[in-house]
Amino acid sequence: MDLALDILRTSVESPWVYLFVFAIAGFDSLVPIVPAETIVISAATYAAAGTPNPVGLVLAAAVGALAGDVAAYLVGRGGGSLVLRWARHPRVHGLIDRTEAMFARRGGAALIAGRFVPGGRTATTVTAGMVRYPRLRFLAFDAAGCLTWALYSTGVGLLGGVIFDDQPLFAVGLGIGIALMITGVAEITGRVLARRRTRKDTDPAAHRGSRHWTGQTVDVA
Repeated sequence: MDLALDILRTSVESPWVYLFVFAIAGFDSLVPIVPAETIVISAATYAAAGTPNPVGLVLAAAVGALAGDVAAYLVGRGGGSLVLRWARHPRVHGLIDRTEAMFARRGGAALIAGRFVPGGRTATTVTAGMVRYPRLRFLAFDAAGCLTWALYSTGVGLLGGVIFDDQPLFAVGLGIGIALMITGVAEITGRVLARRRTRKDTDPAAHRGSRHWTGQTVDVA
């Protein structure tokens, strides 16, 4: 993480910064080791002073994230022993189950929501491939999610840069703090709503006339 931030600081006034943001956003979609939000927000705090260009950051982050998500989707759709072993891990299996349930309730909107859930974007995109979610529909919803995420991350970073215009380290810290707070509130809200739905699902009367998710494929009318 420190290495990634060092690379960002040395390239922030160079056109290479856009390629770096693109690469981190794409890599994070496949292997979430370095949080892409941190890099995008950090770059955006510098953008508040004029360099790099905020529009360029949004485009680099969104396109990179989309490329990574498509790769993750294809990995899930292709299957293979590695994906199956990954899916059998208890924590991953539970996350996949929740993702499948989210697809059943929200359809493509789950792809947009999943991009803002910690660790959820990879599970969401891989699961979309595993359940054979339609390609074009996946691309449309995921592109919307990636663009929304890029705008959000860049906007948070710009806000931090404006507030601490002469102290970039404070600006980066504020931007990341705001993002963590918003993500935390969203995560807690999601968990509370999930518990309420679980309690509702245990009520026999709530199942009358309901349709159940198969966990195998997604049929779109």
